[in-house]
Amino acid sequence: MGIMLRAATASDIAFIMACERRPDYERFVGRWPEDKHRAVMADKDFRYLVAHEDSAPLGFVILHSTWLRPQNLYLKRIAVHDADKGHGKKVLAAVTDWVFAQTDTERFWLEVVQGNPRARHVYLSLGWVEEGIVRDAFFDDATGARGSFVQMSILKPEWRR
Repeated sequence: MGIMLRAATASDIAFIMACERRPDYERFVGRWPEDKHRAVMADKDFRYLVAHEDSAPLGFVILHSTWLRPQNLYLKRIAVHDADKGHGKKVLAAVTDWVFAQTDTERFWLEVVQGNPRARHVYLSLGWVEEGIVRDAFFDDATGARGSFVQMSILKPEWRR
């Protein structure tokens, strides 16, 4: 059947928070408390999607659009519940297809933690391009130091190919 996407609702927040809190995700996947998810879910500039296969939820994504960058859609967060099973790549592929097929997006972009080679490899394998380093963009509680992101994107013509 493949990966299906549906709009998330408030009843999905417990699953979303469980995904965010998986072991080893803390350094790479943001996490919010329930009230923050409820507030962001209500914001018209954000869209939450839950990915599922055979009615079993696999993961979620948070997308963000802004009038500052028309036809640019930001992948704020992506997480799967069970890593190491290939779900992340399948969910990312399904979301990318959905974004370009169902919206007017011309540039789909994200920022990935520079020290997350596994995620960078997945993005690159699906045609995403590394655009540059966003230096010292966040504080890494685990290391007590600032960390950098790699900004990546995929353009609609690249997706079509």
